[in-house]
Amino acid sequence: MKISKKLLAIILTVLMIVSAVTVAAVNVSAAAGDKVYCRASFTPNCYMWKKNTDENNHAWPGVPMTKVSGETDLYYYTVPDDKFNMIIFNGNGQTDDLEYPGANKLFDYSTRTWSDYSADPVPVISVSPEGGSFKESISVTITVTDATSAYYTIDGGSQKTINGSANVTLGASTAEGASVRLDVSATNAYGTVNKSCTYKKKTSGGQGGSGNDGSTSPAIGGNYATNPNGGYGARKTITVDGDKSDWDSSMLIAQGVANDDPRVYAHWSMHEIAIDDYAMYAAWDNTNLYIMYEMANVQDVVAPGEDFPLTQGNLWIYNLPVFMYIYTGEGNVTHGETAGGTLWDTGTTVDANADHVIAYSTNASNGPFIYTANDDGKLEPDVLVKKGAASGINIKSGNGKTLSGKLMGLTKAGTDNKRAAGDCVDADLTDFYTAGHKASMDMFYEISIPLSNLDITASDIEENGIGILKVSTFGTSGMDCLPYDLSMADNAAEPYSKDGSTSAEKEDSDHITVPMARVGAAGSVTPPGPVITPTDPPVSGDILLGDTDGDKAITIYDATEIQRYLVSMSGPSFVAAAADVDGDNSITIFDATSIQRWLAGLSAPAGIGSPV
Repeated sequence: MKISKKLLAIILTVLMIVSAVTVAAVNVSAAAGDKVYCRASFTPNCYMWKKNTDENNHAWPGVPMTKVSGETDLYYYTVPDDKFNMIIFNGNGQTDDLEYPGANKLFDYSTRTWSDYSADPVPVISVSPEGGSFKESISVTITVTDATSAYYTIDGGSQKTINGSANVTLGASTAEGASVRLDVSATNAYGTVNKSCTYKKKTSGGQGGSGNDGSTSPAIGGNYATNPNGGYGARKTITVDGDKSDWDSSMLIAQGVANDDPRVYAHWSMHEIAIDDYAMYAAWDNTNLYIMYEMANVQDVVAPGEDFPLTQGNLWIYNLPVFMYIYTGEGNVTHGETAGGTLWDTGTTVDANADHVIAYSTNASNGPFIYTANDDGKLEPDVLVKKGAASGINIKSGNGKTLSGKLMGLTKAGTDNKRAAGDCVDADLTDFYTAGHKASMDMFYEISIPLSNLDITASDIEENGIGILKVSTFGTSGMDCLPYDLSMADNAAEPYSKDGSTSAEKEDSDHITVPMARVGAAGSVTPPGPVITPTDPPVSGDILLGDTDGDKAITIYDATEIQRYLVSMSGPSFVAAAADVDGDNSITIFDATSIQRWLAGLSAPAGIGSPV
């Protein structure tokens, strides 16, 4: 009997040990400072959480992992807390829910398997610069450490040995507009590391090329200024930290108006969040392009009875797409289309030429991404994009008074207050700050973008200039932009199909026709506000003042025809004799604005709609 009890005790003890080991294997918790590794062909995100709780290391999709120095496809993440025991890797699809295996484990994304990670010193390759553009030729320095052998090739040619470092001149015989590829390989007892860099030879004439920038209507002007006072930003290093103290008025490149977001052109939609761009500034140094833009939320003056925009007005709590269309002249031209529609299905396209598009969300949960145009002028959302940490883009936000110290706009809202798209162009504006508005409700974003990821240098900006157009969206449509375009509110007074209490501007297609703001230099762009004397012969029948398309009615399309005519885009049906609605014997952008004001019931020149 004693023997049986002893055997039973031993068996129970063994079972307890096995059980304890099993539990430990399933519930390994990370220790703060642990490193976990992932091998992938893209920059993966690491999402960790405590099982059966909502505690996580970061909002989905997690934290972009950091590339291991000298590796092309190996990334690591340092665990911030000792409570997490579950993990997911994502970025190109996602893994299943994985149990955390412990420190210094390597997950292979392609095979979905774990292994031990050994930090053996594989070779490290450094190339400077790592890509970009050049005019005649470019000098590149290659440095290799911890290698027993190393070599480089140019466009797949013969191997050239590297002994520690090498200086290489590329591109002297490369055709304009073509690229040259530099491949470097280094080997030691722990493995082989490869690095590939591409450099593009510029075409003659620089970024601007010949002709204009592709825009099909002039800058709006009036209270909406593009590059006001001949300002094109300034060379200065900016600390992107959510503090505007590095910026000054000389860096202003586009001026908007407060309280002109689509909500204010309908009497029912002031309960929604304001998407109201106000001003945009630019700077650059040898490393980065810097952008700062200001946004207004004047709900406290315009519609204080609607509480939600007052208490929830900061856009960095929302996942709303923002796009920056950039034209450097160093790549294929795009107008915002993808193979299947528009970027992120926002229905937004531009006439102005772009070759890069920066995309991110207002709360930084999506992106930032850098998209480039392909040979067909399309953006490819799933191919050849730099995203997350690989984009090198840094974004910070904050609240406070505008850099100018003023916030100018019309203080009314709603159709019953005779608000209509375009009514701010030449109106007498009020400073919202003097009207009692709290500056703490206004927002700004600072952004730094590595020049190397735009394939340009500081000299390119200073000698030729680049173009920038920023678009803020909500729903599936543009809501405001800098420089401003009237398409941002052309359907604002119509009800949204999914919710009649909000604006149809959230779902319409927006085709932006104005020029981009320039940074560094003017380049070759459509001049703002050209003046053209009407010379077209009248068409048969009565001509109504303002009926520029000859359909015997005054509509928004007549204002559009004037904009097209100003850049010689209009067809033969254009009735120039009907376009001089303000009677100054010339056709200008103010004639288009006068028609818009007349349609909205605002003050406008007499005689619109009457026979000429």
